[in-house]
Amino acid sequence: MEKKLLDHSELMVDTSLLLPFLGIKVRGVDENLLEGKNVYYPSLMLVELIAVVIKEARKLGLGLIPQDAIKGLSYINHTVNLVPMEELDLNLVYDIISKGWNDIFDAILYSSHNFTKIPLVTLDRAFYEFLKANRFDTSGIILITR
Repeated sequence: MEKKLLDHSELMVDTSLLLPFLGIKVRGVDENLLEGKNVYYPSLMLVELIAVVIKEARKLGLGLIPQDAIKGLSYINHTVNLVPMEELDLNLVYDIISKGWNDIFDAILYSSHNFTKIPLVTLDRAFYEFLKANRFDTSGIILITR
C-alpha cells in the first residue's frame, strides 16, 4: 500500500485520513502518510469532518472543542485542495445510493475521485467492496488495510 502512495504526488483522501490533523488518532493511519503530497478533499465533506470533531468531543465529555481540533480545521481549510461541487457527478452519487449504499459522503468522495481522476485513498474496505461488487471502477482506489 505505501509503495502505491509513493507513486502519486496527488491524492484524494477520505475523512479518516484527515482526522490526525485534528488531534484524533486513527488506527492504521501514520500521521506522516500524506507528507509531501498534494491532498484533495471534496468541499461538501467538510460537514462530515466537523461532525466527527463534535461527536468525538461529546464522547469525551468535553465542554468545548479542543483548540488543536479548531487549528486543525483551519489548517485543512488552508492547505488541503478542496474539490468544488462543480467537480462532482451528482448522477453518479445518486447511482451509488440507489444501488444500496447509505453514506452520501462516501458517494460524494467516489464521485469527486471519478471526476478528477485523482487517486483515492481510503480505509473503508466495505465501501471498496461495494463498489467492486456493483461494477464501479476501483482501479484508482488505494485501500489502506489496518
